[in-house]
Order: sequence, then C-alpha cells, then structure tokens
Amino acid sequence: MRGRQMAVCSREREYVQRFTEYVNRRPASLLAVHGFTDSGELSAYTKEHPVDLLLLSEEIAAELPKKKEYGTVILLSGEEYQTGPQTEYPRIYKYQSCPQILRQAMDFYAEQAAVVPGVMLRTEGMKRIAVYSPVGRTGKTGFALALGKEIAKKRRTLYLNLEEYSGFAELYPVDGGWTLSELLYFLKQGKSAFGWKLEGMIRSMGEMDYIPPLRSPVEYETVKREDWKQLLELLEKESRYEVVILDLSEAVDGWYELLDACSGIYTPVEPDETAKAKMKQYEETLKLLELEQILERTQKLELSAYDGLELLVKSEGKRWCEP
Repeated sequence: MRGRQMAVCSREREYVQRFTEYVNRRPASLLAVHGFTDSGELSAYTKEHPVDLLLLSEEIAAELPKKKEYGTVILLSGEEYQTGPQTEYPRIYKYQSCPQILRQAMDFYAEQAAVVPGVMLRTEGMKRIAVYSPVGRTGKTGFALALGKEIAKKRRTLYLNLEEYSGFAELYPVDGGWTLSELLYFLKQGKSAFGWKLEGMIRSMGEMDYIPPLRSPVEYETVKREDWKQLLELLEKESRYEVVILDLSEAVDGWYELLDACSGIYTPVEPDETAKAKMKQYEETLKLLELEQILERTQKLELSAYDGLELLVKSEGKRWCEP
C-alpha cells in the first residue's frame, strides 16, 4: 500500500526544497512530500501519481484547474493575518517554521478527512516498554528518556510521558500548544485519519520522537483505559514506530493493564527502608490481582548505584535492538 502523499508547489525553489527535505528526512514518518516550482510539473506528476494533500502558493492557485488528483488543497499565504475575502480553500501562513506548517496542514486534513483506511505496516508487533516505579525520586524519567534515545539510534522509537506532573512544558518548551490530550480527544470523536493527526503532533529529541504530554492531572480523569488501549493499538497499526516507551504513573486509568501489555518493564528502586516498603506493597498488590506475570517481566534498577546512565542504557538499548 502506498504511503500518504503530499505535494508542495511554490515558485520559491529554496522554500520548496527546505520543506520537502524537512518532512522526508523524518525516519518514522508515513508521509512522502513531493516538491514543485511550476504548475505544469505539478499537473503532469499528479496525473500519474495522485496526492492526498496539496500545499499551494496563492500566486499559483489561479493557474490550476480543479482536479481530484490534487486531493485536499491548502493555500500558502504570504499574509500572516488574513484581511481579504474568504477563499475557496483554507489558508495557512507560508513563512513560519516547517514544523508549524506541517502541524497545521496535518491538523486541518485530519479534522475534515472522510474515512481514511488504516495502514498495516509491519509483520512484527510494536515493542512496548514501560518504566514505572511505586517509589518517588528514583530517576525514572531520566532513565526512560536515555533508554529511548539509545534505542532510537537503531529502531524508530516514540516516547510517551504519562506522569501527573511531567514538567515537560518547562523542561522542553516548544512553539504551539498541541499535546497528547488533543490526540486522545481526536480519537474520542471517532475520526479515522489517525495517521495524519499523529504526523502533526510529533516532536523530536534527537532521533527519538515524542508527543508533548497532558498539561494537568485533571486531564487524566477524562481518559479511560479503553482510550489508552485504542491509542496503542492505532500506534501499532498506523505508525512506523517499532518501539514505544511508556513513562508510566498511577494517574493513568488501567495502568496495571498497560503494564501487562508491555514486553518489558523497568522499575527503578532505592535502598532505603521506606522505598523497600513501598516496593513490597506494590508486589503484593500485583499478586492479589493475579498479575504475577508483570513481576516476571520486571527488571529492578537501583539507578543511584550507577556512575551515570551511559553504560546501562547502552546495554539495555542493545537488548531491544536485537532482531
């Protein structure tokens, strides 16, 4: 099955080249972008290779007849604030960052798209790795991020922070306000263009991708276990990610089920008596729930005993990158 196809057409050659290079170099992307600087080239190409979405500079729009081969058309406007009359096609500001243009285009397409068939991309299942601990201040998130970045050197990896207070907005500020909350809301609406919506949400830390987490613990109250299950199933079916890292907390409804669905679980611990007591209570709870299999797949890590994480994450990353 062909991937999702987009075209961008503008007379500014460097602009077209920069945008197509940005999108096409993303390793986990399902999207292929084709660039054109001439309306004739665009027409000739799309006659044989229809596209799903066309980003079209306003000055070229009048030259092109309506064709189904162009798919959904979005105009690239040189005016940041639209003061003129409404146009037939939606418009986005042309001279903003490539990530912003892509996010806005993907968001518009996903919101208005009719039924878009899912894309099964792999024969092997996506590996799910959880990092969870009932003990606080163990270095859990630092380890989860380091492990994800290490695995991402060889496997397409997505990191999801599912903590009540992640601090991501302060630690990793980004332009634009879309978070995992918007993606979950999109799924609840029953819309089918998940892959397009996902393309617009992704941010990157080096070679590892992530989606900015929920902003507040209150938002977790509206997300049920079925929603988390659906999200992971769609990531497996309609994305290219080979590994997903779940930085998990008790804020997630059904977090036991998420742990149980993971191939491997890392539980950072501490040597003090309070930490040991919490760990013992957690293990006893899993046994009461007849979830001993979670304990069998769990690897305890006393991160404070290591002189840095580099050797540890290299060793563990190698494990997940093996065939």
